Amino acid sequence: MNYIQNKPYFVFLGLIIVLLLYGFYKGDQIVDINIYDTYYIISWKFLMILISVIYGLLALTYFSILKLNFSLINWMTIFHVLISTVGLIALFILPKLMRDDLPMDFSAIMENAKFNEGIGYGIAISIFVLLGIQFLFFINVIFTLIKGRS
Repeated sequence: MNYIQNKPYFVFLGLIIVLLLYGFYKGDQIVDINIYDTYYIISWKFLMILISVIYGLLALTYFSILKLNFSLINWMTIFHVLISTVGLIALFILPKLMRDDLPMDFSAIMENAKFNEGIGYGIAISIFVLLGIQFLFFINVIFTLIKGRS
């Protein structure tokens, strides 16, 4: 935990490397995101580049604040880094748990549909938690800048 408090930007830089490697490994395979009647289609490579840019901005902000001798609020920093990391991992693992509808009886199809609906809720919750935790990051930065240098 002490490492996360003192150098949180290294965690994000490590994630950026992993995300870019995964994005270029997947190449031009596409991700289709269905929101009601609208489909958003993006390649894995560009999705990973987008997420890497966002995490890069977070790492740059953490690096700048710490190098200018501002002291961040420790619990907010730890909470932000851990939730941002675990939430992103959850977004990659949860879709892999979805069950396919193979030819089977009606009750099994309904059971799979209910299970997949639960996984869908888990994915939605993970997205909202990841977006919400970024507000904690901004609150941490604003309080740090108001508080002044240590």
